[in-house]
Amino acid sequence: MRKLFVIIAALASLVVTPFSYPAPKSIAAVEITKVSAVIDHEGAVISNQGIALFSNAEKKVSLTFLDFSGVEKWNLILEDRADQIVMAATSDKEGNIWLAGLTAATVETATPAATGVNVDNVIVEPVPEVRSDLNALTLWKVSATGTLVTTFSESATAPLLINAISHSASGISILGDRGAGTVLVNVSLAGKFSKAVTIGTAKSSLTSIFRNADGSAQLYGSSAETLGGKARVGTRDGILAKVSKSGSLTNVVRSSANRATRNWQSATSTYFLTGEVKAGGKSESAFTKFNSSFSPVWTLRLASQSNIAAATGPNGSHYALFNSTSVIPRVTSWKPTSPTSLVLRFDAKGVITQALKASQVKSVRAMSHVSGVGLIIVSGSGIYKG
Repeated sequence: MRKLFVIIAALASLVVTPFSYPAPKSIAAVEITKVSAVIDHEGAVISNQGIALFSNAEKKVSLTFLDFSGVEKWNLILEDRADQIVMAATSDKEGNIWLAGLTAATVETATPAATGVNVDNVIVEPVPEVRSDLNALTLWKVSATGTLVTTFSESATAPLLINAISHSASGISILGDRGAGTVLVNVSLAGKFSKAVTIGTAKSSLTSIFRNADGSAQLYGSSAETLGGKARVGTRDGILAKVSKSGSLTNVVRSSANRATRNWQSATSTYFLTGEVKAGGKSESAFTKFNSSFSPVWTLRLASQSNIAAATGPNGSHYALFNSTSVIPRVTSWKPTSPTSLVLRFDAKGVITQALKASQVKSVRAMSHVSGVGLIIVSGSGIYKG
C-alpha cells in the first residue's frame, strides 16, 4: 500500500510540475564588415554569382558587375536606344540580370533635301534630333557574363515610375506608379506586354512585388482608401495583397491601428515583412513573419526611424536592417544616442540570434543572403558583409 502511494505521489508531481525551457541567450552587437567601396550607382541586385550595379548618366545605362569582394568582372553600357533610364533590376536562377526602365522612341536625324541650287556653296547642317519623352516601358536581359541578350519594349504610352520588378519561370511582373494609382504590367519571357492594370488610386502605394510561377503575385505597401473591399482603419494602413495573373485583386489584408500610420516597406518571397508604425508621436519598426494565407506567425516592434530592408536567411531565418533608436532586450553593447543602422537576424520562431552595428551603411540599395558567402549589403558607400 505504501509503495502504491509513493507511485501515485510521483505521478502527481509530474502533472503539476511545468516544463522549463532555457531563456533565449543575450546577443552582443558587433560591427559589420566593410568589404569594399563602390562606384557611384543608383541601384543594385545581388545574385549567387555576384553584385550588379546600375547607373544612369547622360541618358545611357551603365551596368557594372562585381564579385563579392568588390572586384569588377565586367562593365556594359546599353547603347541600343538613344535615350533610356533604368529604375529597377532583378536576377533569375541562371544569373541573368533583368533591368526595367523607360526608353524614348528612336527618331532618325532628318536631313533637309535640296530645294534649289546652293549658289553660295553653304554646307547644309542636319536638323538636330528631336526625342520624345521617356515613355516606353522597356526590359533588358543581360547574361551573367555581361552580354545584352535581348531588349523588349512596349508601345509608347505615358511615363511610369517603376518601383519593383519580379521574375518567375512564366515571366516578369513590373510594379510602378503613374500618379493615379499603382500600375501592374506583366511581360512574358518572349516579350509580350500585358495591358497595364491600375490598382487603387493615388491614396494607395504598393511598392514590393513577388511573382509566382503561375503569373499571380503578392503585393505589399500601404493605403489610405478602401482596397479590395477592405476599408481603411487607421490614418494609413499597411497592405498585403494577392493578385491573379490578370491583375485582379483576390485577397487584401490590412495591418491597422486606430489613428496610426502603417506601411510595409520591404518584403521577402518567404512572407517576412518589415515596415514602419507611427502612432501617438511614437515611431517603431514592425517585423512580422506571415504564412502564405497572410496570417501572422510571429511579430516584433522596436523603436526606430525609417530605413528598412528585409532578406531571407538560411534555415528559416530572416534579416532586417533598420534605424534603431533605443536599447533592445537581450541585445548587449547597443545603446544608440541617435537613429543608427542595425541589422538583426531572427530565427524561424522570431528569436534574435545576431546583431550587426551598421552605422556605416547609408542608402541601402540591396540586401541578400548568399549561400556560402553570408549576408551581403550594398549601399551607396560600399559593400558590407555580415
